[in-house]
Amino acid sequence: MSFAQSGNAFDAGAAEPVAAPEENPFYPILDSIVARLGDNLDHPELWPMLADAAAHDDVAMLRDLIVQVRPGQGASVGKALDVVAGVLHALSVDRAEGLAALSRLASSHAHCPMVAGAYFFVDCIGSPGRSADLSDRFCDAPFIKFETLMDGTVAPCCSIWTQKRLGTLDGQTAEEIWNSPSSQEMRESILDGSYRYCNKQRCTLIMEDQLPRRDAVDDPGLRAIIDAGQAALDTPPRWLFLAHDVSCNLACPSCRSEILGASEAQEARFAKIEQQVFQPLLSAGGRVKISLSGQGDPWSAPHYRSILRYLADHELDVDLDLHTNALLMGEKRWQEYAGLDRYKALVNVSIDACTPWVYEVVRRPGKWEKLYPNLRFIADKHDRGEFREFHLNATIQLDNFHEMAAFIDLAEDLGADSFRMYMMQNTGGHIARDYARKNVGDVQHPLHRAFLETLRDPRLADPRAHLYDVGTWRARALEASLPTDALGAGYSFAALSDAIRDADGDDATIVALCSGGRTWFRDNMDLLLIEASALHRLGFAQQAEYRLREREALGGEAVRLG
Repeated sequence: MSFAQSGNAFDAGAAEPVAAPEENPFYPILDSIVARLGDNLDHPELWPMLADAAAHDDVAMLRDLIVQVRPGQGASVGKALDVVAGVLHALSVDRAEGLAALSRLASSHAHCPMVAGAYFFVDCIGSPGRSADLSDRFCDAPFIKFETLMDGTVAPCCSIWTQKRLGTLDGQTAEEIWNSPSSQEMRESILDGSYRYCNKQRCTLIMEDQLPRRDAVDDPGLRAIIDAGQAALDTPPRWLFLAHDVSCNLACPSCRSEILGASEAQEARFAKIEQQVFQPLLSAGGRVKISLSGQGDPWSAPHYRSILRYLADHELDVDLDLHTNALLMGEKRWQEYAGLDRYKALVNVSIDACTPWVYEVVRRPGKWEKLYPNLRFIADKHDRGEFREFHLNATIQLDNFHEMAAFIDLAEDLGADSFRMYMMQNTGGHIARDYARKNVGDVQHPLHRAFLETLRDPRLADPRAHLYDVGTWRARALEASLPTDALGAGYSFAALSDAIRDADGDDATIVALCSGGRTWFRDNMDLLLIEASALHRLGFAQQAEYRLREREALGGEAVRLG
């Protein structure tokens, strides 16, 4: 039996005793479902079964059974029951409430493929043109990518898109990792179409429906793999994504609590790994892409600089991607590695802000006045064709959501190919302590409606705006009922001012109105002051200060609140 009896088969508050769970005709079905969900993986074969059950009149018996057996369950069984309950509620009672319940579960279990898969299925059912069935799609990542992580393990793709690990850099050769049993299991989940190890709420290829049809894959090597159903590969990885060295010159609150650097022992270990794993892979023949770095900064880490020196000093068949905060990537530094010019690198810069006063908080201890000249240097090289691509990105949260539209303006000013935005994730550690306050995507957050109002800005529809999971919230914002809706289309500033006055005492609504209003009245200093005052009263003093600093930049006088 997969779930224990609740220990109380009767409802003490009812006039008549409730039947024992085992007498419910759905009991063996629910027991089987919970057993299959016990591995915490996605089971796309189960969600359609629940959708069929939700379409029948007796689904209430199944929902009642879950309520009856849920008390007293352990964490794993309880989570499985909550997922099933959320799916059934969304499909047979109230879609919005069910999705909200699943969303809360996803926040608590950010890396769980089961929770993400259930949410993805329900969300697709209610979205025209979307399908949760990925059986005819293909993801090449597990067949080409070798992503190293800070704990020395190797992943088949982005580490928050899957928790599947292929092996470890310590004690295994690249070949042993590449064709390990775990590697083959991951590939089999792509070939069988289940994608059961994938987090379908995090993978942008799945969320944005960018996975190609498997019949349309024309790469000869991948075509042969698909046709043969081949999980064990005789070709090396084509993409080395290095994120095992976390050394960085910044301590961004959305990433870490302190500045980190490798110890002497770690540097010795990294040097060994470089010589025994990476240099052979880079020189093995055939074109390979190398990305530096998924963690930390490539210019801050001696180990990564050593790899860049190897690339600069050798003519290799390599595509180079640089992921950096750019504070150490100025013209002088680049000249020291002039040989890298041959690779025409893709440069992806994490900035998280586009104003000095926000930047100094979210990118500690970085300074905008040091960053911006380096951004211009990168932009000019990109404009001359010396960098093949140039992207900016930000992790969206309480401190910077109000700058989302301005991010697109910055991308345009710099000639960047895109500005990529991702919602802040609860990855545990120091982030967990402040996540609830930072997560404006939570419908219970005081500034959630302000977040949605901001997402309606037309600039976020610009082709340069790559919203990824932020895009889910923008879609909801365009459908939601928000405070500015009562003002009608093309509302005047006078109408907005009246609505703000009428909301006296409701500071969350005032902030939402100001956020929506500033979409159309961008440089209005009165709105900034009103919004700052409301934020301060709500207990968001730092965020109030951002609005006041913006007001001063527009020529307003300095104001102190409190």
